Amino acid sequence: MAGHNSRVRLNATHGNGYSEPADDFGIGVIGSASGNVIDLNNITGNTNGIYLGTGTRQTMVRQNVVLGNPGIQVANSNPGARAVDILNLSADGQSTFERNTCITSVNAPCPAMPRTPPQ
Repeated sequence: MAGHNSRVRLNATHGNGYSEPADDFGIGVIGSASGNVIDLNNITGNTNGIYLGTGTRQTMVRQNVVLGNPGIQVANSNPGARAVDILNLSADGQSTFERNTCITSVNAPCPAMPRTPPQ
């Protein structure tokens, strides 16, 4: 999205994008977009799960499940692909992250995932 003051909520995005170039995404905020909220989405198997571009500002990303980005077939066939669950390229302090579930990220927190030992 390149707009302002929008909300992306309760969506499922799967299998979007190619590993080259690595700027494809499941949900993205691009350009000079500002004041946007991305919450309660399920984002898997995309090149990048959530993508926040360099000029974006005042973006809230909360309570999303962002796992398996890139899809395993991309990761296996192109191990050098630059792709993650959450890719934040916005300036420091311009994006807020709360209670997201992810494994890989750049400039965004991914909480440690608890592992359940095999029974």
